[in-house]
Amino acid sequence: MSQDMNRDDDHDVEQRLRAALRPVDPGAGFVAGVMARIAAERPRSARLPRTRAAAGWLTFALAASIVLALLVAHQQQARRTQQGLEARRQLIQALRVAGDKLELASRMVNAQQPPPNSSNSGA
Repeated sequence: MSQDMNRDDDHDVEQRLRAALRPVDPGAGFVAGVMARIAAERPRSARLPRTRAAAGWLTFALAASIVLALLVAHQQQARRTQQGLEARRQLIQALRVAGDKLELASRMVNAQQPPPNSSNSGA
């Protein structure tokens, strides 16, 4: 029973849509009104310079954005290079200090040991 009601509702909606969407002649006054509006509008060529100017500014803004992005990328790369050089300098200094400490420790150990003796070979 509910299926029959759904079919009737669907058919009713379809009939109302067909009636609402059927072609209607707008009359002769419609064409005359549209033509009058077209004649009253400014020509499209009057709007072109404004569009070209906007396109020029857009092109300039895009180019400036690209240049700015390249400058920022270059600055970041330069900063990373500088940080790498500073890290390298600190590593070399740390290696020198460590080498000096090892050399000093080696001298102290060698100074405290008696010279090797052939009679005390450990064998």
